Amino acid sequence: MNGERIGKLTEALRGFLRNEIRIECGAPVSDLPVGTSKFGGLPDCPEDFVWPEYEGEELEAEKEEEEYTVSFRRKGHIRAPHAFLGQIDCREASRFDSEGLLPRDGLLSFFYELNTMRWGFDPADRGCARVYWFPSETKLRPTPVPKDAVLPDFMGGKPIPGMPLSFSAHSSCMSYDDFCETEEEREILRLFPGARFWEDFDAAVKRIGWDEDDWGDRHKLLGWPDVIQEAMQFDCEAVTSGIYMGDGSGMDRLTRDEKIAMGKKARAEWILLFQMGTIRADGFELMWGDCGHLYFWIRREDLKNRDFSRIWLMMQCG
Repeated sequence: MNGERIGKLTEALRGFLRNEIRIECGAPVSDLPVGTSKFGGLPDCPEDFVWPEYEGEELEAEKEEEEYTVSFRRKGHIRAPHAFLGQIDCREASRFDSEGLLPRDGLLSFFYELNTMRWGFDPADRGCARVYWFPSETKLRPTPVPKDAVLPDFMGGKPIPGMPLSFSAHSSCMSYDDFCETEEEREILRLFPGARFWEDFDAAVKRIGWDEDDWGDRHKLLGWPDVIQEAMQFDCEAVTSGIYMGDGSGMDRLTRDEKIAMGKKARAEWILLFQMGTIRADGFELMWGDCGHLYFWIRREDLKNRDFSRIWLMMQCG
């Protein structure tokens, strides 16, 4: 009977499978050709590119007594240029995009302001991350970092080294947190003793062939996010609608029907564009909180229209 239940759960999960493009980093290279897919280094941008900035509360790292544990405190107000995270050659990456979601050419560039390290729960976080798409006909050149750029203490004063990227296509299975947002979960859950559902969900995911072992360091385009805390689509829709989601106060403003409607809209519209995990290279490490991820979210329609001006960033960590 248990095998039959897991079988039904497995089939339900198969219906939600997506394609993800996993990203692997090569060893740092000091001089990469313009337009190369890479993390770190200098971005390749048009001559008239205006480097993005964000204004907010600066963070300062504080080491805890436990080994490898770092916490942060607010240090003061700052207006600082974003850090360049990486760029994707869409002509190369789109070969692994079986759903045809990404641009077929051009360069996608990702930026994030590291000194404030916003989480994406506050409408005021708008602009802490930026994504740019430069079509293939755009003339690009290596663009120097602004002179007033400040590297946060927790990076050890080192910029992200330039690392070439490679891509591969994989099936992407939704997390338990995302599954809990679906109608199918409500139907399937009745078949399972509540205390065992976590185990049964993991068993179903393994049947599909999903590998969770390396999720902490996983970088990828598209697919389902590797969720650390909770599903994020609702938060993306709520925060971009002006609702603060850092505590329960924002939700208290919504009626039950409004929450249901917003949840359906969020699940239909918001998809993962890019996930970045911990970056490690030759003694350099950049970790998002405690083994966390950055998630760049985008509305389906915006991605279709190549409008990257309304992306939303979320950060989660352990």
